[in-house]
Amino acid sequence: MAIVTLMRAAGLAGLALLAALEAAVPAGAQSAPKPALRGDVVVMRDVVTLGDLVERAGAAAASPVFRAPPLGKAGTIQAIRVIEAARSAGLSVDPGTVSQIVVSRASRRAPKAEIEAVVSQALTDRYGLDRPDVALALEAGEQAVHLEPDALGPLKVSELVYDPRSRRVEAVLTVAGSASLTLKPLRVLGQTVDMVSVPVLQKTVQRGDSVTAADVTVERRPRADYPTAGFVDPSMLVGRIARNAMQAGSAVRETDVVKQEIVEKNATVTVLYETPGIALAMRGKALEAGGVGDTVLVMNPQSKRTLSATAISPGVVKVIMAVPGRLAENGAAQVVR
Repeated sequence: MAIVTLMRAAGLAGLALLAALEAAVPAGAQSAPKPALRGDVVVMRDVVTLGDLVERAGAAAASPVFRAPPLGKAGTIQAIRVIEAARSAGLSVDPGTVSQIVVSRASRRAPKAEIEAVVSQALTDRYGLDRPDVALALEAGEQAVHLEPDALGPLKVSELVYDPRSRRVEAVLTVAGSASLTLKPLRVLGQTVDMVSVPVLQKTVQRGDSVTAADVTVERRPRADYPTAGFVDPSMLVGRIARNAMQAGSAVRETDVVKQEIVEKNATVTVLYETPGIALAMRGKALEAGGVGDTVLVMNPQSKRTLSATAISPGVVKVIMAVPGRLAENGAAQVVR
């Protein structure tokens, strides 16, 4: 009996000691999360570190493991390769459900249009060309150049060669703070393109439709595509109508539009004459047809005198004369108050 009691006492003491030891372990130490693979990542440098790919990498976070993709590009790393790299650095990684990681390299994008504009300005500054349009070719048909995100300086032309005969352009561009362009400056080839400002319809119009400045946008297009000029001035598209049907995107020439007649030849019109404090109105006969703003001849049917007048609205003209008395001959005029 005494032996059994002693054993129970010893057992209770052991349990108490175990409980005390467990209590001495900091809370959460037993459940601290293991290092784990990240999902897809974006890196800023040319080297990918373990910390870029693994959460909670600790002291091994700064360890370089892979070369980053080129600026603005992306690449894929299989999870097993990351786990092996972590193991080499003394780190055990929980792969979770990640099978691969897409690594993208951050960049500042300089589109081809921006590069062409910079070269165009350099041609103006150095060769006196009048804002030439430049068509450049980038390496491998790219439409943009990618720079380091922190290379925020403007693109600058460091070298420029222009052949007026062939219109060939060769330029070298750099950006302050760009290690990639310091190591390998951007060299571009191209040609200047003789351009012309072309008024272009934004919508399809039918014959007789009104065409206004709001229906037209001015675009720069290669002059070779438009050997003949005669383009309409959009600011003059007042009271104009389409001579024929035209598709959206068509260039608009003077011959494509005509003034809409608001005064018909031989029609009876209202003739206005205004002076300070008085306005006269009379009936007259238009001897010519005309649109808004056109000067037409009008005859006073009573006196048979002809007067020059400006068409201002349908069936209404305004007389251009110095003395109003002649307009009122034979009682043809009426005072309008």
